[in-house]
Parts: sequence; structure tokens; C-alpha cells
Amino acid sequence: MPDLSLTEHLARWLVRWRENGFPRDVRATAQNYVLDWLGSALAGAATDVGKRLCDYARTQPAGNASIIGLNRACSAETAALVNGALSHIVEMDDLDRASVLHPGAAVIPAAFAVAEATRAPGRDFLAAVVAGYEVAIRVGEAVGKRHYYYFHNTATCGVFGAAAAAGWLLNLNAKQFVWALGNAGTQAAGLWEFNADGAMSKHLHAGRAAANGALAAQLAQFDFTGARAILEGPRGFFAATAPDAQPARVLENLDAPAPRFKISGVSIKPHASCRHTHSAIDAALALRAQLNPRAIQRVQIDTYPAALDLCNNSNPQTEYAAKFSLHFCVASALLRGHAGLEDFANAALTDSAVRELLPRITATVEPEFQARYPAEWATRIRITASDGEMLSATVINPKGDPENPLSQNELADKFRQLAAFAGHGAHADAYIAWVSGLDADEPLFFPR
Repeated sequence: MPDLSLTEHLARWLVRWRENGFPRDVRATAQNYVLDWLGSALAGAATDVGKRLCDYARTQPAGNASIIGLNRACSAETAALVNGALSHIVEMDDLDRASVLHPGAAVIPAAFAVAEATRAPGRDFLAAVVAGYEVAIRVGEAVGKRHYYYFHNTATCGVFGAAAAAGWLLNLNAKQFVWALGNAGTQAAGLWEFNADGAMSKHLHAGRAAANGALAAQLAQFDFTGARAILEGPRGFFAATAPDAQPARVLENLDAPAPRFKISGVSIKPHASCRHTHSAIDAALALRAQLNPRAIQRVQIDTYPAALDLCNNSNPQTEYAAKFSLHFCVASALLRGHAGLEDFANAALTDSAVRELLPRITATVEPEFQARYPAEWATRIRITASDGEMLSATVINPKGDPENPLSQNELADKFRQLAAFAGHGAHADAYIAWVSGLDADEPLFFPR
């Protein structure tokens, strides 16, 4: 027998844990991420981009998997596509630092669609989410830093987690799991070039990862084969897309006697912008309390290269560009005291005070923070006031990191805000109650 491939190891792990079952506290953790994902999806459906996606869903054949924010059900693959895209629009979905991916936007829609379509119990749905996060994050941790320059990890690595979650619910055996992961990997894609145009492709990345993962698992159910060494093979995923890949990271501590599941290390976002801006926002908020924001002369942002690669934009012209602008996010935090959904609306983009401050903000790489990334996403803000006063604040773990988590009340409040943005404020507590009751043997059924 040849040595087991990485996906064969993952497949055996998936089958073993499905037989043994995840602990109750791990499934409870998954409930928090499901609630957070649902809020992002509801809010996304209320945006212009979300309405386009819902219009697309209306043209698709009816099925038995719900489209979030739309009183309609489609096939599992279509629902995973649309719901994954919807949940990635408002930039408030979860983020894992070490893998640099948004696992919820890829994994949960795939699990949700397949669970609904198969009438799987809510408890199994939550377990599938845990399994999908584990696989997606492990692949994301292994791709190395250089992959992220061209490829959007949520798309390229998320598809593996989506396949694992869907396969879990379809009761794939070990061989079928390998095929599902193999065909997920051959569909892995998602390039950052869209950012130059402000195009909608980023949302498609999450949706396509969810849908492709669900498809790969469904095909494997019918013994549709896939590459057994899709990750580490000479023409596989790492060789093609990750020049500094660390394949051993995929299996690191996989069989530890007291495992710490990857889902417990995922961050939840309090601000409506790219996660690379959050340390800067929190540092700016800390300094705002110490000075008159109108007296700011200069602002220096010291951060890590990946943040500059995506967010070094001192003159954003669109809502989405502003969400990916360190300069705009810091200016908004300093002058308004927050960076919520309303701070990136069209009216906020033309705020004269913000526009006047933007040219006085500069951003550069801090070597110390570069060395810490991606384990830590650190940023320092230095402000020079008009009277010459110098202020500085450094944030290593922004709000929402596991080291600085949102409380259960804060998580619920975030959901209520997202639901209200989507016009579902009156039903927010009912949705919260629905998620809190998922860990049961009753079939998953979304309250449309």
C-alpha cells in the first residue's frame, strides 16, 4: 500500500469523528458562527448586489434548499452559491487569521443547503460545520503567505471545507470523501484582480466555493472519482498555486488526544470592512478618546504587507473600495467613532471632514508586524496633532479575535443590527431562538 495522501488522512479523520460525534461545547461554538453567518447573509440580501443575486435565484428551478432573504427554495447547489455570495457582501462575516480565509461564507452555505435538502437533523448540520471549518482552515494554513497575493483563500481553500461539510451530511465513506476533496481541489479558484475594478467577483468567490464543494460531495456520493493527492501531488493544488506551501500543516496535531478544533480560533468581525483594517480601526478608536479629532494634523499607519496589498487606498471612490481602504476606515473611526454599515454608504463617502483627512494619512510596513503575520494581524497608529502632540496606539488582537472576543450579548446585538439593516429587525429574536435550538434531532428547516 502506498503512503496515505493528505486527503486520505483527512477523510479518515472525518469518518472517525462522524462516528464518534463532536462534543456538545464544540457544536455550541458552531451555533455562534451560524448566527453570525445568517446575519451577514440577511444583510447581504438587502444590498444592491444581493438583490441581483436574488433576481438570479428567481430564474432558477425550484428545489428544497432555502435562499436567505428570499421566500424561495432552489437546488442545494444553487442555494449554496447564492447564500455563500450573500453572506460575503457586507464584509461582516467571520475570518480565520492563520489561514486568511472567511470559513463561514464557504462552509456554512454548503452545509445548510445539503442539510435542508436531505432533511438532516440540526445537530448533524452543526457537526458538519465544525468538520468543514477544520478542513478549510487546515488547507488554508498550509498554502503559505505567497498564495494570498494572487489567490483569495476563501475561494481556493474554502471549497475543501464546503466539500467536507456537505460530504459529512451525505454520509460519505472514506474513499468517497477523498474523491469529494479531490474534485473540490480541481475546482479551487479565485483571483484578486477583481479588486482593481471594484467588481463583484469577491462575493462570487465565496458562493462558488460553497456550491463547488456541495457539488463535489454530491458527485462522490455516486462514486464519481477525484484525485487522491490533489493537495500535494506534482500537479496538484500546492504545486500550482502555493510556492511556499507547508503541506505538513494540513495534518498538524490532527490526531491529538485532546484536540482544539479550528473553529474555536476563528474571529468574528464587529466592523463592516475588510478584517485587515480592524486593528487599525480599534487603534484609531482608542486614540480618539484622547484628542480632538478635528485637531489631527497627520496619521501614520504601521502594519503588515498583506494589509497594504489589499487596503492601501487613500482615495476610495466606491462603498466597496472604502471597506478596503485603511485610510478611509481610520478616518471614519477617528472622526465618527465607528465603522459600521452606515459609515460606508454613499453619503458617508463624500463626508467633507473625512475627505480632508485622507491625504494626511499614510501607511507603511512595520517589519515587526510583518514577522508576526498571519498568526497576529497587528497595526500601530501614530497621530500628530496640530499643537504638536504625538499619540500612538498598537492593537495586536482587535475586537472579535478569540483573545478579545465578542460576548454573547455583543454577538446577539450584532445580529440584531444586521437583521434591522435587512428589514428583518422585528424577527431578529425569532431567528436567534431558531439558531439556539439547532442542536436537536429534528430535521433542519429554515423559517422563511
